Amino acid sequence: MPVCASNRAVCAQRGHLLCRCNAVGYTADPRASSVHVTTQFEAFVSATDRVGCKIATSSNPEGLSWRLSLVAFFRSLLLEVDPLPAQDVYLGICRDNPMDINPLCCRLRVQSTSSHLAIHSLLSTQTRYILLDQTTKMGDARDLTSPSGHPPLTSPEKPVLLFMTLNASGHTAGAAQIAKHLHFNRGYKDIYFITGPRFQTLIESTGAKYIKNPFEYDVPKVQEGSTEGEAFFEGMKAVFGESIVPSYHVLRKTLEDIRVAHPEPRKILFVHEALSQGLLPYQYGCPLPKGYTSLPKTINWHTSIYTSSDPDFPPFGLGLKYDPTPENKAVWKTMHAGGKTMWKPLIEHYDQKLQELGSTKRFTDLPLDVAMTGGDVTVMATTASLEYPNVTKDPKKFRLVGGLPVRALDKNLVYPPWWEELTLNSALSDSDPAKKKVVFVTQGTIHRAYHELMIPVIQAMADREDVLVVATLGEKGEPNPLPEEETPRNVRMVDYFPYEAILPHTDVFVSNAGYGGFMHGIMNGVPMVLAGLIADKGDVCQRAARAGVAVNLGVSNPSVEQVKEGIDTVLGDEKYRQRVKEIEEENVKADSLGQIESIIEELLSHE
Repeated sequence: MPVCASNRAVCAQRGHLLCRCNAVGYTADPRASSVHVTTQFEAFVSATDRVGCKIATSSNPEGLSWRLSLVAFFRSLLLEVDPLPAQDVYLGICRDNPMDINPLCCRLRVQSTSSHLAIHSLLSTQTRYILLDQTTKMGDARDLTSPSGHPPLTSPEKPVLLFMTLNASGHTAGAAQIAKHLHFNRGYKDIYFITGPRFQTLIESTGAKYIKNPFEYDVPKVQEGSTEGEAFFEGMKAVFGESIVPSYHVLRKTLEDIRVAHPEPRKILFVHEALSQGLLPYQYGCPLPKGYTSLPKTINWHTSIYTSSDPDFPPFGLGLKYDPTPENKAVWKTMHAGGKTMWKPLIEHYDQKLQELGSTKRFTDLPLDVAMTGGDVTVMATTASLEYPNVTKDPKKFRLVGGLPVRALDKNLVYPPWWEELTLNSALSDSDPAKKKVVFVTQGTIHRAYHELMIPVIQAMADREDVLVVATLGEKGEPNPLPEEETPRNVRMVDYFPYEAILPHTDVFVSNAGYGGFMHGIMNGVPMVLAGLIADKGDVCQRAARAGVAVNLGVSNPSVEQVKEGIDTVLGDEKYRQRVKEIEEENVKADSLGQIESIIEELLSHE
């Protein structure tokens, strides 16, 4: 008889299906603690589509009880438990025969230092799933139906999905995560993905067919004497303006190829990253692809803050505080009007490119307004707590779906030689005097001016015996910007490493406020110190400070004293960690992946 046998019983008097499974988890990392724990998982599904759950661990035998919606439970289950040893948790698929199980369906990494275990359950329609004991691969099975309010899409009805993103990590990584989830976990078998060649391996790992966008860009070097505003507009022209023509051509050809491979009535849904520029020409009357009388239903995937010339909000790119007094709104309105003059060279550049493609409508709009309004629905991976009030004035058009879940680490990830020092430090009790505070600093992946933020952080913490500084350089092969003799003893540096590996061990995350890094901090529940002004960074800083999850230094190049004060403030005031944990939970419960699939079903049900 297996160590863990499943036990199911129907509680007729309560209308519940009671499911129990004992799962024994062992440490997967030999460098971590060798202690193992028996975790009892208990869940019941009621006739009112609610779920009650209970977890009992060796350190908390009584467990904790709570209630979540069925969607939140199965798609993004947040377990409030004591820290567990590092272990693997498995979900299996059970189709016709309960004994016919595919245990490779899901492998979930449980971080030993986190008190929040987020399980993203990888569910598909009309498929029974079981929580598996790691040793016996046995467990309890149940039937599930689509959690969407729309008719579930059975496999033959699932549309062809086409993704398109700008050739940049912050614009591509999230869309790739969505594509992978929909392909492997939700049964969308025909997915195409257009992006730059640097992401080909990533895209192919999602199960999508990779389509090359030949456009490559170099952000222009800031000329001596140029202002940050001038540098911003030159970058916009080089990256977004120059991508219009090649993006239009590759999208048009791909849509034509898809229609040949998948004739009507097969439906197609387009997930367009808002700044990838493929959709823009069609918004201004450029010729449709052959075989189409209109574009497919389109989700506009926006990877930054809400941007608009709406006078109810501060102008984009200035990092102004949100204080909507009548006087401020009047100033914002004037600034928005004047801003169009500043944007005029870029607007004219866009218009020229669109005319080359045969546009029937002149481009006279603000580019960021257009980016926010493309497609049928604009989706943002955030929640209301991280945005300004009333950004979703049109809730049918704009959807805040919550941050994307923390990605699983690559099983082939190569760890730096100092990694054990970091994990052993995390395993220490907070009351242990030997435990150090971990400050993680990154300059991002594009604007890697290390003298602006990273080096001041290293210098600010250089004499702190109680602090370990982890620094990532944002580019593979990038050398240490400091001579070895000038690198303090408490600094651990790596050229390129995933945030989701380091953040579970981090006490303060210091960054230049790139939106992707900011949301990594949120989804890992780590308070932040932010310093950035260029592009959307100043506005990200304002939102983070307003939400109470970060200290905003208000500059791109802070002094050593400013950095030290910001880090000490976050370390010394528990309110920052408490608040970011609250917003982490809010984002997890929002169930971004579930909401995105519901939007797909909604759009196609209206065709």
